[in-house]
Amino acid sequence: MTHPPSSPSSAGPTTSAPNAQDQRDSDARRFTRRLVSAVLALNLFVGALVASVLVMSRSQHRHQAMAVADNLSTVLRTNLHGTIAKIDLTLLAVADEIARQERVGGVDAAQIEDLLRRHDERLPEALGLRVVDASGIIRYGVTGIKVAQASIADRPQFIKMRDDPKAGLVISKPVLGRAAQTWMVTLSRRLNAPDGSFAGDVHVALPLDKFTESFSAIDVGPQGSVSLWDDGPSILARAPELDGPGGVVAKAPKPSPQLLSLIQSGTGKAAYHADSNVDGVARSYHLSRIGSFPLWVIVGLSEDDYLADWRRQALIMVAVAMGFSLLSVTVATLLLRSWRNRHAAARALEAAHVQTEEARHRLELILASAGEGICGVDPEGRITFINPAARRMLGWSETEGVGLNLHEEVHHHRADGSEFPAVACPVWQTLHDGNIRHVPRDVHWRRDGTPVTVEFTTAPIIQNGRVAGAVTLFRDIARRIRAESEAARNLAVTTALGGILRHSLEDRRLNDILHDSLVEILSLPWLNVEERGAIFLAQPDGKTLALVAEHNMSQAIIQACTVIRMGNCLCGAAAERREAVFASHVDERHQTQVPDMHPHGHYCIPIMNGPDLLGVLNTYIGHGHPWQKEEEHFLRMVADTLAGIIRRKQIEETLRNSEELSKTLLNATIDGALLMTPEGRILATNEALAARFATTPAQMPGTSFFDWLPQPLAERRRDQFAQVLADRRPLHSVDERGGAIFDNRIYPVQDGDGEIRRMAVFSRDVTEQRHAQKAIEKALADLARSNAELEQFAYVASHDLREPLRAITGHLQLLQRLAKDKLDDYALESLLFAVDGARRMDLLIRDLLDYSRIGHADREMEDLDLGEVIADALSNLSAAIAEGHATVTTATGMPHAHGNRMELTRLFQNLIGNALKYRNPERPPEVELRAVRVGGAWDISIRDNGIGIEPEYFNRIFMIFQRLHGRGQYEGTGIGLAVCRKIVDRHGGSIRVESEPGKGSTFTVTLPVIGG
Repeated sequence: MTHPPSSPSSAGPTTSAPNAQDQRDSDARRFTRRLVSAVLALNLFVGALVASVLVMSRSQHRHQAMAVADNLSTVLRTNLHGTIAKIDLTLLAVADEIARQERVGGVDAAQIEDLLRRHDERLPEALGLRVVDASGIIRYGVTGIKVAQASIADRPQFIKMRDDPKAGLVISKPVLGRAAQTWMVTLSRRLNAPDGSFAGDVHVALPLDKFTESFSAIDVGPQGSVSLWDDGPSILARAPELDGPGGVVAKAPKPSPQLLSLIQSGTGKAAYHADSNVDGVARSYHLSRIGSFPLWVIVGLSEDDYLADWRRQALIMVAVAMGFSLLSVTVATLLLRSWRNRHAAARALEAAHVQTEEARHRLELILASAGEGICGVDPEGRITFINPAARRMLGWSETEGVGLNLHEEVHHHRADGSEFPAVACPVWQTLHDGNIRHVPRDVHWRRDGTPVTVEFTTAPIIQNGRVAGAVTLFRDIARRIRAESEAARNLAVTTALGGILRHSLEDRRLNDILHDSLVEILSLPWLNVEERGAIFLAQPDGKTLALVAEHNMSQAIIQACTVIRMGNCLCGAAAERREAVFASHVDERHQTQVPDMHPHGHYCIPIMNGPDLLGVLNTYIGHGHPWQKEEEHFLRMVADTLAGIIRRKQIEETLRNSEELSKTLLNATIDGALLMTPEGRILATNEALAARFATTPAQMPGTSFFDWLPQPLAERRRDQFAQVLADRRPLHSVDERGGAIFDNRIYPVQDGDGEIRRMAVFSRDVTEQRHAQKAIEKALADLARSNAELEQFAYVASHDLREPLRAITGHLQLLQRLAKDKLDDYALESLLFAVDGARRMDLLIRDLLDYSRIGHADREMEDLDLGEVIADALSNLSAAIAEGHATVTTATGMPHAHGNRMELTRLFQNLIGNALKYRNPERPPEVELRAVRVGGAWDISIRDNGIGIEPEYFNRIFMIFQRLHGRGQYEGTGIGLAVCRKIVDRHGGSIRVESEPGKGSTFTVTLPVIGG
């Protein structure tokens, strides 16, 4: 405000000058107050605007950091939980297989090594599967065993499993491996002996540097950290490491108070802010528990990292704001001074205008430098300022925006297309009530009509206690939504696979588990397949698939696809090729079709266990649905999970069958059997023992064994049990009571630490055996007496009978020579018959004597080379071989056998001699010997080209005195083959013949392998 200068004519009395001065002073004070108020209001507005922007921006940065930490910890938790669950299933499979083998007769080392190798190939992140015995020594393992006899008996996790049968999956504290010399944790499962005692463990070692490498791949900023803690709480792994591999474990830093409280409370998921006790850096942390395991993965983002950009922006904006404030004060000062000087005031006002424009320009620079969209509106909702970032997000040109109604331009409809009333708009509400509002997700509309998903905050501009407008800050969150959607999908995949695994742990039929798993897969909302499908299992014949589970399939399809041949239709093709088959529609490959079948397509995924086909997963898709890599990848993951379930259920079925067989075999024995504690409390018994006490096996467990016995016998049993406990050795006793005889054996059963906690008792009623034994002993005595008499008879036959026969033969031969010229032809022929008969009788007596001596106890048995034995037989037959121009060959090497050299020589001499004797007159004899091993025995065959034998005589020829030809054709007594059979029987073998008349015969001698 200006006033005209006073003229002389207008000058009043002297008192008017002070009044004018007072008026000017009053005007000056009023102008000064107004100017100060205006400058203060302007600076407050700018300060409020800058502070609002900074506060909202800082809040958004921190919120975004916590969301990132949450997503990263969820991904890490899912990954680690999947790894640990997979390892636990592997440990259970190995433990079940070892238990099964122990129950059926003992562990087959080769099978266990092969099982460990196959499972080890599926665990690339581990150092290798190990099976440890009860003393802590590694017994089986595939890879990485550097110290063969290293013991882990002093490891806490080993002691825990040994002392706690219900320990389940045990995760160790970090240890420095004695063999591998690296920091690691082990995941272990207890192994039980058939009696339930501790038999060792099966475990997998996970090197901590694998966790560190996995964590290091996560981008958490230069000062961020990822760590893994147990319920100690102790740190297991951290990225970045401290002082090299294992440094953070060796230093064992304490957790922060917030972390300690969360872990002790068993929290599954939480966010907190703390200074790290490891390196002292302030971070925002997100904690996630890994399933039900005592492990937590913690992702921390440093404030220095995620607020670095905000701090730079804050410094710029504060500096500009301070400059603006200083500038406004300066301008006000100049204005005040210029008011006192009219000409200077005009220049000062002009300069102030310039300065104000510069300030406005700087403010625009502040707004332009912000990455978020910022715009201000007046009380009517019209835009008063808008920054370039907002224009870009809304698709406006550089000159558009100011003066437009914000709601009508960008907020007129909701995301679903419905109209959005202005009174419901948060900006309109803030303009009317002055409250700050934050909307985490909404839609703004671009100039071209397309939506942009935003998060925005609106705050009021207060002047003189009234709302003079509002500032809205918004950002495009489409990228964040996509990341959250991907994280949600990964979580859904993990949840679905976890549900399938949860079904597998239930005690139900495999087909029911597969059906529920199929329903769970097909009902996933993000999986773009029809809610129809089936699971087929490969049949034992290896040529067909059988439908075992289906969902929402028509009866016609079910009947047509009950059994599918390998290679037929899409499922058969997937099974035959061992690879996924995709069809977007029904084509020529869809060989199985039914009437009224609607158009559709398929994913057919083979279910594989290594190279072995277990079945096929078949899902339906809509007609024309395109192939998607993510869908097939997920279905392959499902197929792999189903493979583990199918294989495990098959193993469980085998184990159940084995347990039932063991129970049946135990009850099938005639021996009474029971298992009890050293104090006499019965744990288990079989039917045979329960029957002795007129009860059932179900009624005896839990009772005292001594209560079932008469008092005197109970006392003897107590003494015997005490002796077994003291001597730690089995005890054998025989009881005779009530006319019955019982053979009893008491065995101490030791647990893993050598303590006797069980007693096994086996009792057999041997009354009939004892009576039979006495009868056998009497029969043996009678047989010995009979053998002695038979030996005496043989001596008489060889000496007393042959001596007069030789005398008769000698006198007849003398008479033949002396009376040769005096007797007629009839008498000479009769004399010749008499001499021949005496000679044959002598030969018969000699053969009978040899037959009776076969198997005599004093003949030595030894390991012999049958090649040498056959050579001796051929030497004895050399004259006959030469005489008959025969050829005798040995086609193969001859084995060794246990027997008597003289008898085996006689055996082969008789067989080869018969081949020479019964030769075909039309061709020279050919004899071939050959040896072939069949199981635990040797088959030695003697093949000839002689006259052969009719099949009806195959058994008769081995009987004594049985001849198929007259004496005029072939000499002999009919004892030779009977001698052969007796020799073979004595040596634990057999003899048989195969022949074709006119072509020859093959005699086969079977002798047991030495030691077999």
